[in-house]
Amino acid sequence: MNESDSLPDQSRRPPKRAEDFLNGGFGLVSVEEALTDGIVLLDVRTAEEFAEGSVPDALSRPLFDNMERAEIGTIYKQIGRDDAVEKGLEFFEPRIQQFLSSISDIKSQQIVVFCARGGMRSSSVVRLLQHHGFRVAQMQGGYKKYRQFVLQKLYNPMPPLIVLHGQTGVGKTLLLKKLPDHLDLEDLAQHRSSLFGAINKTPRTQKNFEAQLVQKLRTLPEAHPLFVEGESRKVGQVFIPQTLADAMKGGTLVLLNASMKTRISRIVEEYQVCGEQSFQQVDSILQFLRVALGKVKVEQLRLWLKQEEIEKIVHMLLVEYYDPRYKHAMSAYEYVLELSAEDLNQAADELICFRKEVISSY
Repeated sequence: MNESDSLPDQSRRPPKRAEDFLNGGFGLVSVEEALTDGIVLLDVRTAEEFAEGSVPDALSRPLFDNMERAEIGTIYKQIGRDDAVEKGLEFFEPRIQQFLSSISDIKSQQIVVFCARGGMRSSSVVRLLQHHGFRVAQMQGGYKKYRQFVLQKLYNPMPPLIVLHGQTGVGKTLLLKKLPDHLDLEDLAQHRSSLFGAINKTPRTQKNFEAQLVQKLRTLPEAHPLFVEGESRKVGQVFIPQTLADAMKGGTLVLLNASMKTRISRIVEEYQVCGEQSFQQVDSILQFLRVALGKVKVEQLRLWLKQEEIEKIVHMLLVEYYDPRYKHAMSAYEYVLELSAEDLNQAADELICFRKEVISSY
């Protein structure tokens, strides 16, 4: 990595607002400046690049598709920059008016454009938009620099954590939503961290999960404890950063309890298994459980699914699959506090009071 690739130290820069950009005084802006409230981020990379990872809430307006980008790259390497630019113009010129129309509704806002490395794609779009009266700047270093920013933030020490544990369905996620200063990792990952966790969800990629996590951490206090649900290292297909996993392991652990009836009710309400697609997803996962539960029990579960006996399915899965595994995994944990989660509002009040005690003990 050369000097121009290193992440600049933004710690002493005064905070900026969107209004600071309005006079067009910034041709290039840093990553932190681009993340200012009120800025509209425009990602001009390909749709495939955008899907793999982007900045939260960025708009995708690709200049080229993957094949066009590959062809331009080959020309750049084998012939030279000027020929690559010419080929890019050949691809893009017929689409200019369509491109401008697609962003006409944000013309009155301050826009920051980025591509992969802050190169030809984003600089060309900035010149085009400036010519057409947009208030626009380019994010220095592009998405590559943003990824460096995200990874650097994830290496920083995490705030202290109050970690909520409890059996499947006890209401940990529901409770988190009632608490201040919380990290909902399952929401950030768009996965419920179980075999059935992707049902009615669109799970995020690792890069997008990390971007969402950093965005959320930037809004939370650094010194006071955050509430978080106890998770394994993986949430669906994404991994929790090591610094956060270590902070969770060393956090203040709270155990939540609820009756079987309450747990079943909450799971049924949360997963909303209805419609052909979700039924097919559940059936496929049930068949995957043949090794763990045996053929007879799995076929019973599948029969209940056909009969839409969802509560019976949940009860058997809790008793036969989830609870034994949870008991084994959590056997070595030591809890500072144990609470009933039957009444989530009452549990939230008790946890807020507990947090105040933790803060006062510092």
